[in-house]
Amino acid sequence: MILDDDDAIRESFVDYFEDRGWNVVSAGTAEAALKLVAALHPEGAVVDIRLPGMNGNAFMRAASRTHPRMAFVICTGSPQYASPLDVGSSPQVAGHVYAKPVHDLAKLEEALRRQIKICQERTSSDE
Repeated sequence: MILDDDDAIRESFVDYFEDRGWNVVSAGTAEAALKLVAALHPEGAVVDIRLPGMNGNAFMRAASRTHPRMAFVICTGSPQYASPLDVGSSPQVAGHVYAKPVHDLAKLEEALRRQIKICQERTSSDE
């Protein structure tokens, strides 16, 4: 899943991930993204923080409550962004925050792939 309110960025990320073989859904608001999460159960999301309405932090909190295997990678245009303690310490959230513009989408893709694997392994060992 790609969650970003900037149409051009969202579309470029979707195009990149689709070209690499990912099944991608996208949303411009956290509220729309939560509906997609409930319906489609994506494995992971690239999440912008500054969004209209609910922000990216609130989205990750809400989505992780209902989908404990979902992985998150933060990608924001806010250079001073620092994850709130509960978000930054979550095992579902990648430790590195990516800054826009992203010059190497392969690194973003690898971070998402790695975080999805971590979430799947963590929840498998919990069962």
